[in-house]
Amino acid sequence: MTTLRDLSIIDDPQKIRAADPEGMLDRIRELGLQIRQAWERTGQAQLPRDLAKVRDITVLGMGGSAIGGDLAAALLANELTVPMQVHRDYGCPNYVGRESLVIASSYSGNTEETLSGFAEARKRGAKLLVLTTGGKLADEAKAANLPLVTFSYKARPRATLGWSLGLVLGALSRIGLVRDLSSDITAALTELDRYAGTPDLGKDLARTLFGRIVGVYGAGVMGVMARRWKGQWNENAKNWSFFDVMPELNHNAVVGFPHPDIAPEALSIIFLRSSRDNPRVSTRYDVTAQLLERAAIPLNQLSFRGANPLSEALQAVYLGDLASFYVTLLNGEDPSPNTSIDYLKAQLAKT
Repeated sequence: MTTLRDLSIIDDPQKIRAADPEGMLDRIRELGLQIRQAWERTGQAQLPRDLAKVRDITVLGMGGSAIGGDLAAALLANELTVPMQVHRDYGCPNYVGRESLVIASSYSGNTEETLSGFAEARKRGAKLLVLTTGGKLADEAKAANLPLVTFSYKARPRATLGWSLGLVLGALSRIGLVRDLSSDITAALTELDRYAGTPDLGKDLARTLFGRIVGVYGAGVMGVMARRWKGQWNENAKNWSFFDVMPELNHNAVVGFPHPDIAPEALSIIFLRSSRDNPRVSTRYDVTAQLLERAAIPLNQLSFRGANPLSEALQAVYLGDLASFYVTLLNGEDPSPNTSIDYLKAQLAKT
């Protein structure tokens, strides 16, 4: 069990480096760089404009690649004139056909669910775009002369969100499905650079959440961020976590606040609030906070403000990644390896 004296590890640069041999902290700090490079990469790709002549968009992806698609869809919800969704499964939705754009996003290019969906989309004659570092997905795209954007960045897949998000935003903008997003990206990255300079960012939050099951709530774009935070607590910190979204959670989750009796000692809830939240959602947060107080559940309310929704989202990504990283060290874990996922893959490979 981690003891109180171990809390000093997150203030000691030498101890941090020793506990993070693969450099996860460096990858977290390169979020803005990833976005910049991904945007530039799509500009170099010369994507065919006829990819925009579609009735729907589906992003095939798992883990960090899927979150990039989720975030792009949420950010562009008021820009796109066709529906966009993320498919986290084998195969692809029944509606996918010749008038569909299917974006296959996989860091490794070997994600079996994404490969399955890609193969099915090809059979149905969908328009395809592949985003990857290589693997089987790149090989198949090259062999079929399909639109392909490759990139090189050595990291764990979850630490490449800037790439997965930036490539999807860049591709949709370059082919004309949405307006030129250059000014939004420039403003967001300027604010992210400033935010990232906050001294000891994420450390106090990590100390507060250490030793607890963390529940993360958000609405709209911040609902996607809630899912991201949950995943980072799982993969980085090797820690139980869950997420839920407003206003839906007001129709079920709030009823479960009183039990079990251990909840106040075991749980901690986070609200990811945006300056752009619907006024009724803001009111719902306030009332939900009252219900949590009645149940004696600890609550941390975090508010994000930026020039545009992308700016707020990137600040939330950055803070969540940092806080989960520091909790990882407090838990006595290495943030990079995922032995449970490796075990799953090894077992699945036997069948």
